[in-house]
Amino acid sequence: MGYTAVHARWGRLDASLDDLGCGRSWADVHRVKGLELACPECRGKVFARISPHRARHFYHQVRPRDCALANESPEHHLLKLELATAARAAGFRAELEVGNEARTWRADVLVFDRRDRPFMALEAQLSPMTPQEARMRTDRYAADGVAVCWVVLEKRPWERGVPSLRVAPPRGRGDAWTVRYGMARYTWAGPRTVKTKAAWTHISCSLDEAIRWILQGRVHAHTGPDGTVWWTARSYVQLAVVRARLEADAEAVMQEAAAEQRRQGRRATGRCR
Repeated sequence: MGYTAVHARWGRLDASLDDLGCGRSWADVHRVKGLELACPECRGKVFARISPHRARHFYHQVRPRDCALANESPEHHLLKLELATAARAAGFRAELEVGNEARTWRADVLVFDRRDRPFMALEAQLSPMTPQEARMRTDRYAADGVAVCWVVLEKRPWERGVPSLRVAPPRGRGDAWTVRYGMARYTWAGPRTVKTKAAWTHISCSLDEAIRWILQGRVHAHTGPDGTVWWTARSYVQLAVVRARLEADAEAVMQEAAAEQRRQGRRATGRCR
């Protein structure tokens, strides 16, 4: 099942929007006889339906094996909607299940900037993927000038190498989706001494907050020295750079002092002879 369908005259329909994204209402498509709607992925015939959880969507009467939208899990379906809702709540236009013209990628949620240009893809990635596939798919987006944030429910072997968030669903009614991994801050007391304890620590926040910070540019994807990628504020990166420079300067001073001590020792040895 998917959130989008295509109509010959109305164009693209998005079940997550009140006007379906084309100025029509849900009543125009739900249980309307003779209405021709097609899946944007496989072009097969689809129908409008409401799930037991009251989620509007489009479904294939006969599910094709090779259509990604037709074979999504309920968890993937719900997480996509959550990501789109978070992006819209942050004040951005977000469309579900949008691909590029070359069909080299299809974003679960594609977010548009203030000039109505696509700039961020939010991917609910619940199926298996290798680190190589994660990097390749991230690069495909980058080739079109689109950044990406991969969102997972469980620990994955590739999540440390690409911009990602690991989230947990609500535990009960009224609770929010929570980010467990992927957002980080740099903690350092200051330059009183280079030996002051400093570390990158992962922080927990709501998924809505994380998506808002990412889309508004308050955090960005930062790659650490070991290749690990996480979302953080630029001020934390600058703080880490300052400490690294101080640490390097201190190391250089120590090395020079050790070298001078060795030189003095050789001179003293020469005088004794």
